[in-house]
Amino acid sequence: MRLLVTRPEPEATRTAERLRALGHEPMLAPMLETVFLDPPLPAIEPAAILVTSLNGVRALARWPLPADWFARPLLAVGDRTAEAAREAGFLDVRSADGDGAALAALAIATLDPAAGPLLYPAAVDRAGDWPDRMVAGGFAIRLVEAYRMDPAAELPDSAVAALRDRSIDGVLVYSPRTAKTLSRLLAAIRPPLPLDGLAVYALSPNVAAALNFGAVNAADEPTEDALLTLLT
Repeated sequence: MRLLVTRPEPEATRTAERLRALGHEPMLAPMLETVFLDPPLPAIEPAAILVTSLNGVRALARWPLPADWFARPLLAVGDRTAEAAREAGFLDVRSADGDGAALAALAIATLDPAAGPLLYPAAVDRAGDWPDRMVAGGFAIRLVEAYRMDPAAELPDSAVAALRDRSIDGVLVYSPRTAKTLSRLLAAIRPPLPLDGLAVYALSPNVAAALNFGAVNAADEPTEDALLTLLT
């Protein structure tokens, strides 16, 4: 299958490598670009760190963290993020193997609210209300906006041409923000592209709900493995 990969770099390249290994032909069209911010370190001693994306780990790696922070529990939303945190030097890394709700459930099950605040390096534009659930459970969360995701201004010409001549077999979409950006850019193209029946593979039902074109398929679990299973 020839597949359009819309996630940001460097994840897009990693996904492309997986697709080639499965016999597919990827075409990259990132809909978001990561811009890291440089906020001051919060004046806290976090009991643990919560990370919802690889960019959260990358943001932490840019900060001059105290050495003892690397021994604090770091709870990651999924296995790939957990792996990146270990590579960055964190010693006590735990994976929720899911989404924000799964991360909140892991934190509530394994952390003590009385131990101190939790550090959450987050995106400027965030989705989900899972932190509210933790606050309701007695946790104090110190959220620091550490990066933002800037939307693409347009689709690459090569992607537009491939969609117009129907040589794209499917589109992979990993986040609601990506879905909204892609939908907006496609709707602005004139003359309109022939998108009826185009297979769109969404990471989760929330991502699927943000799409307004094509035949949308949502993964059973919010993981790339589950998403790629849809291709078969």
